[in-house]
Amino acid sequence: MYNGDNRSALLSQRLISEALLKLMESKPFADISISEMCKEAQVSRQTFYSLFGSKENVIIYELQNSFSYTPPVSKCNCRSASFRTFCHGYSKYITDRQHILRMLVKNDMMHCLYDVQYEAFMACDNFMEDISGEERVFLIDFIASGMNSIAKNYVLNGCSLSHENLERIMYKLFGGMFFIGSSRDRS
Repeated sequence: MYNGDNRSALLSQRLISEALLKLMESKPFADISISEMCKEAQVSRQTFYSLFGSKENVIIYELQNSFSYTPPVSKCNCRSASFRTFCHGYSKYITDRQHILRMLVKNDMMHCLYDVQYEAFMACDNFMEDISGEERVFLIDFIASGMNSIAKNYVLNGCSLSHENLERIMYKLFGGMFFIGSSRDRS
């Protein structure tokens, strides 16, 4: 996938990306041909292949550039408060981007969102910054997988929850609160 700064190439990437999303409004990803996408974007097939190489890379490009979530920089040393802020931001991200999430779920492409989110979390210097090595890799994988599943289930359940309810569920899930048991279980 092209990652340079040539203005013409960047414009072509944007046109191809917009064309694919427009076509996905009316037909499944698997049914969209590269020729059809190039015609809609008014670019050549050669341009497409030199910039993306595959249709899936167009989705990844779009997610990276327009739909990736980056955790906010937190000045708080309390991990619980930082994670609550993360849950708040990600729940808002899910509810605000339900349109693209619906397209990903409908086309069985949530794995693309996972890949993009995992890379974004790993690249974010302030996210889980005090954890390093293998532990950070496993933690980020766990968080990206969990958030991806929450986004998918949000869509599968009709996008009906508010971001406040999603935030509460995420915080309880990742805090292990569902595993603690009720007060009846502790007696």
